[in-house]
Amino acid sequence: MTTKATLLGLSYSPWTIRARWALKHHAVPHRYREHVIFLGEPALRWRARRLPGGRATVPLFTDGPLALGESYAIIEHADRVGSGASLRADEPSVRAWAERVEPALQEARVRVTRQILSDPEALTEAAASATPRFAAPLFRPLAAMGARHVAKKYEFGVNGETASARTEAALDALRAAIGDGEYVEGGFSAADLIAASFLQGVRPIDGYIRLDPATRRAWTDDALADRYADLLAWRDALFAKHWPAQAS
Repeated sequence: MTTKATLLGLSYSPWTIRARWALKHHAVPHRYREHVIFLGEPALRWRARRLPGGRATVPLFTDGPLALGESYAIIEHADRVGSGASLRADEPSVRAWAERVEPALQEARVRVTRQILSDPEALTEAAASATPRFAAPLFRPLAAMGARHVAKKYEFGVNGETASARTEAALDALRAAIGDGEYVEGGFSAADLIAASFLQGVRPIDGYIRLDPATRRAWTDDALADRYADLLAWRDALFAKHWPAQAS
């Protein structure tokens, strides 16, 4: 691939999933690069230097002088420059779903970070993203530093109870919006990408996004997964129908 466009992300992250999905849906040429938490921060900051405010976070899409550091901005860009059916990212009702699920995603980020910090196996898996797997147990402290770095970056504590009220409110709203239909907004749109990726924080999708077992446990809320099993089934069907085969 000759393109200089690059998407830097965390493959299991809901924000990265929806940005990557939009780029693939619209066949926007780009390279995907996996970000390494903590160790990859200097390179991320360098790539994000053109962003307003300079906050370095992923997903981050760069193409020459263009730098987009918000997942919805990447979806809008894909809608403007790509081929294929529009994701209707400019429609207010579609865009509103990004704002609706964001508080719930922040709850998920807190829960997952705390779960990883409390699980030695999950820390080993996190360390394996930056070291040979056979040596990963030795680098658990480095993985813990990475998790604490996330907590500091997004301004939450690593201890305490994790709330779920905003997550449940977003799930109830999603259930009501879908009803007996196939899509959130009457036809496949950015709202579906946002809703489906949001459910990553309830139970991760199987077969499309790779997660090691302990990390998958950290992302899973069994109580919510049981209560909203219908939404997970909807998500799985949406992936089966609309996730581009080349996006795996």
